[in-house]
Amino acid sequence: MNILQINTADTKGGAGKVSYRLKNELKKLGHQTSLLVSRKYAKNDKEVVLIRPDNNLRRRILTKLTYYLANDLDFFPSNHILKMPEFKEADIIHCHNLHTNYFNPGALSEISKLKPIVWTLHDMWPVTAHCAHSFDGTLKENGFFTCPSLDIYPPIAWHNEKYLENKKAKIYKNSKFHIVTPSKWLAEKVSRSILKDKDLSVIYNGIDNSVFRPHDKQKCRQELNLPADKKIILIVAKRGQSNPWKGGNYAQEAIKTLKSPSDTFFIDLGGDTSQTNKNTQMVSFISDEHLLAKYYSAADILLYPSIADNCPLVVLEAMACGLPIVAFETGGIPELVEHKVNGYIAKYKDSDDLKTGLEYLLNLSPEEIEKMRQYSINKIQASFTIEKMADQYIELYKNLSAREV
Repeated sequence: MNILQINTADTKGGAGKVSYRLKNELKKLGHQTSLLVSRKYAKNDKEVVLIRPDNNLRRRILTKLTYYLANDLDFFPSNHILKMPEFKEADIIHCHNLHTNYFNPGALSEISKLKPIVWTLHDMWPVTAHCAHSFDGTLKENGFFTCPSLDIYPPIAWHNEKYLENKKAKIYKNSKFHIVTPSKWLAEKVSRSILKDKDLSVIYNGIDNSVFRPHDKQKCRQELNLPADKKIILIVAKRGQSNPWKGGNYAQEAIKTLKSPSDTFFIDLGGDTSQTNKNTQMVSFISDEHLLAKYYSAADILLYPSIADNCPLVVLEAMACGLPIVAFETGGIPELVEHKVNGYIAKYKDSDDLKTGLEYLLNLSPEEIEKMRQYSINKIQASFTIEKMADQYIELYKNLSAREV
């Protein structure tokens, strides 16, 4: 088969990594495949094609225009895709994130007349007026979830929600596509939304467990210059408090009141700088996946305080390396981390319960921790590998293609 994917970017961001890894796995299995993107980072990969010539100035202007006009649907001509050889040769069009100022969803109606479409929803943007997550937003009578603020990404400058919702509703009515969600949580949201009449499947994100696998803990600590005699808590909150979705403030509150902090060493992963003080090491963003797997393997606990998520790759990667996880009850995370089975699920936005979770895991016996480790490793191997994900998508592609014949 020939599969064309469309996404914002190729190797950065959760959706980018999923689409790029899927592309490579499809190719390995003998399928023809290409990936149309707005921002290309894999410069030497000829299968990754820019949806239009890269122009940073144009992108910045359009970003400002869509913000001030409160409209990210009407300013990105996309019908030229129909003339591209990658589209003409494709059997299936697989869409991922269609927001972030590069694609006009109105093109879906024309595309769906010519090719079967799979649309994987990595966030809630398709079922809100403009925001990628509605958090505690309610479901309106028109089938859209409310956004709690104009500033929620992607932001808009003024209340243009009615127009955006009507526009999306019209697009969906005139388009045919099969929805995939990477969690049952999002599937449940979609099944009650404006998209409730569309066909839907749940296909979890997959990771490469030949890369993300357990390494010897002490060897990793020695290589990474980490203390050998302390419990290490790895924190992934994306630059501390600068990204509120990642819950860095809740992590800091939990750590402040954690018992016996002198026996504990913290690694804050994914910040802007690298530095070390008495009991904390700040590590800047790591693009090397093999190195990232060593950090997971060196740690004793992953603290992942995200307050808006779907099927986060960080959690899957850490599980594959055998790392117990403390996280909030949010999005699809409880489908990955089972409370007191392979981690601790804290009450939503409750930093005290995060602290309780950390203390619970820190006080487990080595035998109990090993049981958690093996449970996570086995769970990833059974249900969350890139091979498993690709097989499920291929089966879906074949079913959709057969219906078109």
